[in-house]
Amino acid sequence: MSASTTDTSVTQQLRVLTDWSPERQLALMLGLCEAQMDSAMQESDQAVDTLIQAFTNLVDSAKAVGSVAESLPEEVKAQLAPELSAQLAVFSRQMASAVVAFQFYDKLSQRLGHVRYSLSALALFACNQEQMQQPEQWTRLHSTLRRLYRTQEEREVFQVVMDSEASGFVHGSPPPPSVMAGERAKAGEIELF
Repeated sequence: MSASTTDTSVTQQLRVLTDWSPERQLALMLGLCEAQMDSAMQESDQAVDTLIQAFTNLVDSAKAVGSVAESLPEEVKAQLAPELSAQLAVFSRQMASAVVAFQFYDKLSQRLGHVRYSLSALALFACNQEQMQQPEQWTRLHSTLRRLYRTQEEREVFQVVMDSEASGFVHGSPPPPSVMAGERAKAGEIELF
């Protein structure tokens, strides 16, 4: 190792030590969380793209089966019609289930995007020690993040966490199941987004 390489390494280490602060470490860890989440989402997006292609191929196959069934001679069509109808109905229900699963994945992606943005905003906020000491700046950050959340579940979780002192919620523990389940559990509804 040359003297200039050693000098550069020592200089970098000294810079790291002089730039060290709890706020920067917090921002670094939040950035790490965001990067991990981004990486996982990119990987899952690739898997979902594969599923979408398979889904498209299945729809094309179902149309082809329907066309073949229509071109059959009438006596064969009459004999096979009940079985074909039953199988196409099963296929149709399975396709509807797949659409719902894609909708939930889309919703999950949106919510994780909001979490990533929140982590980034908090990391930037944490780097400014003066800003961190001002309660009105925290209120502003909360307002910014509150506007970000679009789904009922996100808004409910946000409200529970923000009301934590009044409700006895302990940071680091999950929100109560009632918040996570929300009103949709009692109605069995699917929220469209």
